[in-house]
Amino acid sequence: MLIYAAIAAFGFLVLLAMLVGGDVFGSDHEIGDHDGALEHGAGDAGGPSVFSVRIMSAFLTAFGVGGVVARYYDLSHPVAAGVGTLAGLVMSTAVYQFARVLYSQQASSDVHMTGLVGMTAEVTVAIPAGGLGQITVTYGGERSEHIARSADGMAVPRGTPVVVTALGGDSVTVSRAATSGGRS
Repeated sequence: MLIYAAIAAFGFLVLLAMLVGGDVFGSDHEIGDHDGALEHGAGDAGGPSVFSVRIMSAFLTAFGVGGVVARYYDLSHPVAAGVGTLAGLVMSTAVYQFARVLYSQQASSDVHMTGLVGMTAEVTVAIPAGGLGQITVTYGGERSEHIARSADGMAVPRGTPVVVTALGGDSVTVSRAATSGGRS
């Protein structure tokens, strides 16, 4: 019974540490994320992984509790291990399904960046000749600010309406919007 209690305690302590220190140390990770065995982010498109620390810790906790309960009723070790495995599978499946629901509710700004091309924006920090400034654009009902550079390399003063013409790694490229009486 002691071994099952130790397994349950270990799983619970890992879950507790993730609850308390999750914001400090980051979010849930998969086993192998940083050792080259799996590429980081490889499973991000489909939601949470069954190999996440949170789900595996939930399995260990339920496995240990199931084993303790089975041994309390004087069941043999193989039967207790089976009960623990069944309890672990039920619990980890429930945690996994809950994580999938939460993951599906997340919003992502990655998809929206490509939609900026062709949008009209306003220069909020002047763009010097050959340098970087800042624009503000409203897209999808949300206002966002982006580092910007001029497509022609010329200076663009603050308040000038511009059109986003391209996306760069660290900035967007803009050209002056076609308006009458534009400032130079």
